[in-house]
Amino acid sequence: MDPVFVLSDDGRRIKFKEIVHFYNVIIGDALFKPEGKHFEKISCSIVDYKDPEEAVSAANAIRAFHPQLPLLIITDMHSGLHDQHMLRIKGVGRIRLLHWNANYPDKLITDIQSLLHPEYPAKSTHIAFVLSVYNEEQRFAYVESFCRKLQDYICTHVIEGSLYLIDDGSGDRTLELIQTLEKETTLSINRINRDVSPLLNAKELGRNTRKAGTYLEGMKEVEADYFVFVDADDSFFIEDIARMINIVRLGYYDMITGTKDTSAENRPWIRVGLSFCKRLISKPFLPDGVVDSQTGLKVLSAVAVRRLFPHLKENLGLAVDLEMMFIAKRLKLRVLQLPVACIDREGSHIHVWKDSIRFLRSIADIWRLDRRIR
Repeated sequence: MDPVFVLSDDGRRIKFKEIVHFYNVIIGDALFKPEGKHFEKISCSIVDYKDPEEAVSAANAIRAFHPQLPLLIITDMHSGLHDQHMLRIKGVGRIRLLHWNANYPDKLITDIQSLLHPEYPAKSTHIAFVLSVYNEEQRFAYVESFCRKLQDYICTHVIEGSLYLIDDGSGDRTLELIQTLEKETTLSINRINRDVSPLLNAKELGRNTRKAGTYLEGMKEVEADYFVFVDADDSFFIEDIARMINIVRLGYYDMITGTKDTSAENRPWIRVGLSFCKRLISKPFLPDGVVDSQTGLKVLSAVAVRRLFPHLKENLGLAVDLEMMFIAKRLKLRVLQLPVACIDREGSHIHVWKDSIRFLRSIADIWRLDRRIR
């Protein structure tokens, strides 16, 4: 097997020789100068620097000697490496960008194989369903019912999909209940890719962030091609979720977001009025064609998740939905909004007046902190 050459600052502590064990891995350093016939035998090179500028310099040092050598550039959710950095890498060889996640080390092997053999499919599309749960003990029947529906949908129509229940610092038995649900979930489904996560995963955040932290946790810890962020109380319908997934997979949009303002059932008139006022105030923050940021159903591509994540802030709580829309607008992501059916369940944790005041304060914070994003 031809060797794989690695240039790394070791900032991510990736054990390349252990993970890529069936390749001859050669570890270089920042002062390495590729020369001689030895380097000509290299099949591809991995560039792993936490500083994006150093990554570009290392990649160009390699390409100066071997313009056609395939490169695997490693970054992560916290790195500032973006499209403009990739455009500065010289040469004509293939380039892949791997967002490193220590929970999925085998993705390194998959990406090397895909880089060396692009004619062979590496894996099937994986869809992650991320559900925020908080103090749902009294309403857990709704959560369990929705999870069963999503599992049936995954097993029948998605196959390569996983469900993530993230507990947002509950003070009751919610964590225990979702962990029990995880243990009871069958894993014997007809998956092609055996390395994907179990069908249902229970995760503990350990603090209450009013949903924002669960979004960030899902984006950071889960490896998927598409992400579905949806309320866990069985208020949305599988048909709408499936429609949004089908549209985003066509590739014309980076994000599909729902709006329930014209379709929600059993909604108190006071919430209808406040939603109307919020829409008027938040309109300048929303992408073209989007009128509602707060409906708890969104589908994003992995590219959109990686571009949004570095800018999102946990302390915004429920206003993280609006911040996502504003950042998407600043980054010129392609966003589509669709009406979805919704049932407002009893026992909601939304405090109408308090949360409305917090929302107004958050609008000022979003403008102050995010308006310079490009």
